[in-house]
Amino acid sequence: MSHLTVSPPFDLARTVAPAWWARGRWPNADWVSGAFLWVGWEGAAVAWRSVQQVDAQTLKICGSRNSELDAQWAAVVLGTNTAMPKFDDPVLVELARVHAGLLSWSAGSLFEGVVSSIVGQSISVAAAATTERRLCERFNDGMVVGGRRFWPPPLPEQLASSTPAFVRESGVTTKRAQALVAVGALFAESRSPASDRDHSSDMERLAAISGIGPWTLQSALLWGIAAADAHPTRDVALLRAARAHYPNISDLKDLDRVAERWKPFRAWAARLLWLDLLGYDESRANHTTPAEPTVTQHIP
Repeated sequence: MSHLTVSPPFDLARTVAPAWWARGRWPNADWVSGAFLWVGWEGAAVAWRSVQQVDAQTLKICGSRNSELDAQWAAVVLGTNTAMPKFDDPVLVELARVHAGLLSWSAGSLFEGVVSSIVGQSISVAAAATTERRLCERFNDGMVVGGRRFWPPPLPEQLASSTPAFVRESGVTTKRAQALVAVGALFAESRSPASDRDHSSDMERLAAISGIGPWTLQSALLWGIAAADAHPTRDVALLRAARAHYPNISDLKDLDRVAERWKPFRAWAARLLWLDLLGYDESRANHTTPAEPTVTQHIP
């Protein structure tokens, strides 16, 4: 266990709100009784972490790995080394004030961002989370943390060596299954970790894969590595969120036009708008400290 000091304002509940949106359906992340629970890969081992906010500048982190890695993990996954940018747009200025403490939660790798984005094409958050869980179940054993089972995401090598038919059994379409296998092969080719790659080169190669378009690429940058200016063009949920604040937005073309004002922080704008639309667990936003989670061994 460790205590990590973060620069205020920081609000864990707002930052990891996307985990809460799926209400327990995501395979490797959840918000349970005021704690953010995460299961994933660190090197060749599966690790888990539980994060609780003690006060405005202190996080309590429990986990299965060396606590000396907690600060690095929090910087990558919770965005603790980032800060809300300054906006000129009056709508975003107000949302940034209301949701002060929001930072840029992400999967921590472009590979995981691409996988999630392919699975989530044209379906709801709940459906995407359920399908992604089924995908993860097919590749790795589960781990029970805090009373529920989690699964780490598949590794590139696992996807690369699978078949579209095997991936298809998770519930994705045949075209998406083929794209997932191709993405695994692309990332498995490199010897460097996905987080250390040349993303510009990867983006060009990803764009050449059938079934991967602009929305998928931009969503992967946003949720995979927290790119500040990623803009998931044609995102219906973002359109709904923006309409609540911009009366002149009527369709997706209008959304893209207004989003030009948000550069170079379009991803931050999207996070604020989604958060304002979909909410977060306000009952646990006052830095209450729940009990530490119980953990069991991997369960096949």
